[in-house]
Amino acid sequence: MLTLANVALLSQLALQQPEETDKKPKDCSFERIEFTINFAVGRLNHCEKTGDNQYRLFLEPEREKINPSPWYAFAVKNKTETSQTVDITLVASEGVSRYKPKRSEGDDIWHAIPFSEGDGTLQFELTLSGQTKEYIAGQEIIDNVHYIEWLSSLIKEPQQTEVISLGVSSEGRNLAALEHRVESSDKWIILIGRQHPPEVTGALALLHFGELLFSDEPYVVKFRQKYNILLVPNMNPDGVYHGNWRLTAAGIDMNRDWKNLTLPETQAMANYLKKLVKDGGEIEFAIDFHSTRKNVFYTMPEDYEPRSGVPLRNPQRVYNWIEEIEELVGSVELDYQPGAHPESGVFKQFIADEFAAHAVTYEVSDNEKRNNIKKVAEAALISLINRLD
Repeated sequence: MLTLANVALLSQLALQQPEETDKKPKDCSFERIEFTINFAVGRLNHCEKTGDNQYRLFLEPEREKINPSPWYAFAVKNKTETSQTVDITLVASEGVSRYKPKRSEGDDIWHAIPFSEGDGTLQFELTLSGQTKEYIAGQEIIDNVHYIEWLSSLIKEPQQTEVISLGVSSEGRNLAALEHRVESSDKWIILIGRQHPPEVTGALALLHFGELLFSDEPYVVKFRQKYNILLVPNMNPDGVYHGNWRLTAAGIDMNRDWKNLTLPETQAMANYLKKLVKDGGEIEFAIDFHSTRKNVFYTMPEDYEPRSGVPLRNPQRVYNWIEEIEELVGSVELDYQPGAHPESGVFKQFIADEFAAHAVTYEVSDNEKRNNIKKVAEAALISLINRLD
């Protein structure tokens, strides 16, 4: 059962992050068809009609010269009474094929769309019955409100677990988190996600990992009595809301800001963690969920020496963790790459240098099968508990 304070906070968070928006693409309403983005996560720049039932839709980033990850999410409305098939070509300067097109009738069930690709284009056909609307996106849509509702659903021990706000983003959206505290322990596990808005497969891994971690399974119930947990599934709510390709509303790559801490989002997280340690807590392990072109775990080198001079605690633990994940999942191809980049400003480096703790960037393939994402996430949790218990 949620406390009254939690109910009030959840209501406040939901009100500050509405589903509907006034976003509009340019020149995207035609006599027989209309393309809209008036919903959170929607992204499409402008449209052209190129022939009978043929349309080119253009994708543009929030800033030039960023990681080529063209996100798109839009609704297609049939304005006629009869069924029609439209030919759609998505156009981006580069990287348009990273996210393959999917369709949904708005019921959270997504289906892959057959497509062909050319130089900077993706082309596919869409058949719509009369007066209907479908959603098209590069991945499943997971918006800010979904995260708030999801966090509230995880609470199993209301005396120990609550939804909190770490602070607010550049545009004033709350950084919602789940905080689980155990009086008898000073050890903390930190989980974050969605620093880069389109990286939805990483988000799916975090969602499954979190649901298992806060489930009623005996092994995780026992674990939750030994470890404090901070879960921040959506570090970049502004970027998610706008459907950004990579950056925050301030035009900064959040996972390059952990050294300088110029963003309110990274500042809020850093302040929370520093206070936690000042009050006697110890960060035991951190995971940052992302997506890329393959399944890979980026780790700190086993012999890395943080700038503080304090050696990383239990360095072998992380490699045993990854080896056991590989054994548990078997058929899913995984990779891991150790590396230190002290000037990079990435989250795992910040955790290592600031707190002498291991952190892993948990990357999920953009096109991984959804069952495999769950399989690896479950193996990762089981193995992590084996290493920490």
